[in-house]
Amino acid sequence: MSFSLPRTLLRSPPTSLSRTSCRLIPIRTFTSTPIYRNPNPPSPSSKDPSHPYLHYHPTATHLTLSFLPDPPVQRSRTILGYLPLENATLEDFKEEPRFLDTLHEAIQSGLEAGKADSVMYEAETRPTDGWIHITDERAIPPAGRIGETEDLIGSVYVQDGKIIASTYSPLPTYRIITPNGVLTLPKGLDEHLIEVLRKIDREEKK
Repeated sequence: MSFSLPRTLLRSPPTSLSRTSCRLIPIRTFTSTPIYRNPNPPSPSSKDPSHPYLHYHPTATHLTLSFLPDPPVQRSRTILGYLPLENATLEDFKEEPRFLDTLHEAIQSGLEAGKADSVMYEAETRPTDGWIHITDERAIPPAGRIGETEDLIGSVYVQDGKIIASTYSPLPTYRIITPNGVLTLPKGLDEHLIEVLRKIDREEKK
């Protein structure tokens, strides 16, 4: 499967690169071929047309990926990661470690608040107590199957059909971006994450 910016930071397999305000040039292959080239000075922030939240924020030296429309402060906890401005491939993506902490904290608080309907349904219909996975919806596995390790965000224990949010445990093999796309949380948790990111962004910009 190929990977290109910005359209493959999505759920569906890419075929070409759509033009954005950054004037990204179509590149189709994944492993060794550049994702995009940007021969111009940094452009204004742009929204990925095929992802509900993903934004690109160019700087003089790199491209910052975020789920918020306004550029974040440097080293913000809201930043997913970084890419070079030119000739970037998937291997060039650098995760922001602080975002993973933010992500897992948001998931746990979202579970506590009952924000994840699909996860709650899975818990309620589970025949026995045990662990269930929070799976990235960019690559939903077939019914009855477990997703790839890089798509398993975390696990939480279910008891008597109820989610025990305090047991939520991140999985170290999870990756924010894979050839299948960028992080896409289950409905409800995704909106909760955005609320958390907005609050952090306001605090960081005070």
